[in-house]
Amino acid sequence: MNSFTRSLTTLDDAALRRLIDARPDAFFPAPPQVASLATRLALPGSIARALRRLTAPDLALLERLADAGAEFNPYDATAHAGDGKLDNLRAHALVFGDDNELRIAPGVLSAVPAGWRVTDPVPENLDELMADISSPERKVLETLATNGGVGTTKAAAPDAAPDTPIATLIAKGLLVRVDSNTVRLPRPVRDVLRGHPARTFPMSEPPVPEIDQDTVDTAAATQGLDAVRQLRQLITSLLSEPIALNKDGSVGVRAQANLRKELGFDPALLITIGESAGLIGRGNVDDTDVLAATKDALTWLDATLPDQWAILLAGWAASPWRTDEDEKLLSPDMHSPDTRGARLTILRHHGDTERLFYFAPLPASQLPPSFINTTIHEAHFVGALDSTPAASTPLAALLDGADIAAATRELVPTPVDTLIAQADMTVLAPGPLEPEMGAFLERIADLESPGVASVWRITDASVRRGLDAGLTAEEIHAWLNDHVMGEVPQGIAFLIDDTARTHGSIRAGSAMSYLRSADPALITTAAEKLSGIIRPLAPTVAVSQLPLPKLMEALRKAGLQPTAEDETGAQLNMAPEPALVPATPSHLPRPTAVTDEQAEQIIARLRSESTSAEPAPPAAGDTIETLRAAARGKRQVTLGYVDKNGRGKTLTAWPLSVSAGQVDAHVPATDSVVRIALPRITKVVMA
Repeated sequence: MNSFTRSLTTLDDAALRRLIDARPDAFFPAPPQVASLATRLALPGSIARALRRLTAPDLALLERLADAGAEFNPYDATAHAGDGKLDNLRAHALVFGDDNELRIAPGVLSAVPAGWRVTDPVPENLDELMADISSPERKVLETLATNGGVGTTKAAAPDAAPDTPIATLIAKGLLVRVDSNTVRLPRPVRDVLRGHPARTFPMSEPPVPEIDQDTVDTAAATQGLDAVRQLRQLITSLLSEPIALNKDGSVGVRAQANLRKELGFDPALLITIGESAGLIGRGNVDDTDVLAATKDALTWLDATLPDQWAILLAGWAASPWRTDEDEKLLSPDMHSPDTRGARLTILRHHGDTERLFYFAPLPASQLPPSFINTTIHEAHFVGALDSTPAASTPLAALLDGADIAAATRELVPTPVDTLIAQADMTVLAPGPLEPEMGAFLERIADLESPGVASVWRITDASVRRGLDAGLTAEEIHAWLNDHVMGEVPQGIAFLIDDTARTHGSIRAGSAMSYLRSADPALITTAAEKLSGIIRPLAPTVAVSQLPLPKLMEALRKAGLQPTAEDETGAQLNMAPEPALVPATPSHLPRPTAVTDEQAEQIIARLRSESTSAEPAPPAAGDTIETLRAAARGKRQVTLGYVDKNGRGKTLTAWPLSVSAGQVDAHVPATDSVVRIALPRITKVVMA
């Protein structure tokens, strides 16, 4: 039983419970014995998840322990143990032992990204230094950046020639001399090479800004309801006419531009949100791959405003689409499931970059600034953050796994059913509108000022839009009389009547289909514009071989304004049945969690097995881990391996690097470097 496994057997129930909370992935399924738990805790994936939960001071302390050799030998860390500084590292089982004999747990340093250090300082003139480096020097830096950040070279020695690229970079502070044979690329330099600003990670917790939660929630609700309105417009447009997709399933640039022109806003983000929420999907309609609404979209359109906002918020948070890069909309290059976890990391710290870099330095260091900024902008758009930025109550519910809809219901004001019509042809909605009422108003008016209280303008074009959708002037007048406070201004009433007087002057019916109009000139115009499709029978009557829906479409494209009628002359609504596609909603990753009852069962099982279980055999990764540790710490090892002829051999050497399934080691006896495939190694003993 190794020392790490032995240390786990000494943990009391409270310490084990903290470990279960900190590293739940190591306890599913429940480990049969402590030795199995030790093996799981040393797995690279589990350690990497634990490291991502550490704060900047935690990582800085881990780096100091590594520099002091705590990976190999017990280290007196009493000076670092004050104020609970070691508590988080202990809770995650990343260190073990008493304060005066502290050790770093197996595999921990291997899981830290190569060459990455939270404590690397940023030179004041870093940008100037990087701009002045020569081509050979830049090549050295780029080679290190793409190969783990650590390199071995004789030019690193203090007495090496001072005019070599390595020596020059060390003198400028752009490389760090680890020892006489090793150099390391500092993290800030790597950031600049990637085109990112050099980042610093605060070592003290940034202050929490004072916020007025009511003010935050009011601003979030205003913005969130406007996002709901835009998503409703987008879905309504797709219900009337799906968009043809490119062969790779992406939305074409021209199609996106046409949709932007039709809606009056860029729909790109809302398309990704709708797809993630299952309201918009991709499928085949009439042998064409299209972007269209789903059946769930019809349910969403009928839902209450709080529920619509909650679904939009959850859909955005779970979206696997990355929108910060210039890729074709919904293309495979834009799809990145890891985006969900990265987005949640930013949201947990409310978009405050100082707190993000303090509480989550390792995951934050891997996020491009463009992604962080885009996430904050999108969070403001959907009502998750306000402009401070500060978290809204619905976002807090989402992060806590609580009922988002319950939170939105507390913030959305009671919908109004009374409008205020004004003589300047505008209509004021003094509060949020129910979806059905808002949808009707969108058909006959243009939004001029969005918000919880909104202003709409009635124009000739907006009234014609409503008439084209199948409304009659009488229906518009009746709706306004039912919903407007007081009398409808005469200007609005006259505009509706004037527009309706010229709308539908030409009427279509099915004969296969026919046209009739009291104005012979309209029949003549239609016959000229649709020659070969329409045949006049009389000055006021014509027929066509096209079915009525296709004839209506052809007439509209020709610039005419037909109205459909049945055999009795009654007006018909010719809106086609919407083409719907299957939904493919996304979901937030579910973190592993252990209930109190499960934790008690796990602890009881470990207690019962700890006295009777035999020591577990060495883990399969122990050999590789020992080699990596020796390479990091410049420690000599004794290697047992099998040569190409199948003969067993023993070698004492200094491991230089372990990668690509092989180890490069320096043999002092012959002053040579040998390369041995890892599968041929039978044992490794630290000298």
